[in-house]
Amino acid sequence: MNLLGIFGLVALAELVVFVAVERRIGLVAALLVALATALLGSALVRRAGLSVLGRFREKLAGGTLPGRELTHGAAVLVAGALLISPGFLTDAIGFTLLVPGVRDAIHDRVANRLTARIVPPEGGPEGEGPPIIDVDSWEAR
Repeated sequence: MNLLGIFGLVALAELVVFVAVERRIGLVAALLVALATALLGSALVRRAGLSVLGRFREKLAGGTLPGRELTHGAAVLVAGALLISPGFLTDAIGFTLLVPGVRDAIHDRVANRLTARIVPPEGGPEGEGPPIIDVDSWEAR
């Protein structure tokens, strides 16, 4: 399914959920809840983003790579985009991405997936596996 189709399905799902909530609590209340989640979400995204940025700077100052902080920063960025878009489903996903434990789980999964792609499997027969590029000889060209 292409990106446009996904956006269409999300918009349709958001509309269905909004109508269901509106029928349950009324139009004004549903609009106020949507506005409140947007305001609360923007405050939480700002706070989480500043926290991640601080840890990112600490890692760089300490001379270590801020891999986890990059993943957390990307998750907070996506959370912010989801929280400013109108809708209860995207808000739920956005708030979920603001939970540090969820961001840690995402980082672990991404790191494991990237490591499996970058590091050749051990224990294979000699001479098999991806080619090794000698950076020093490549830069001399």
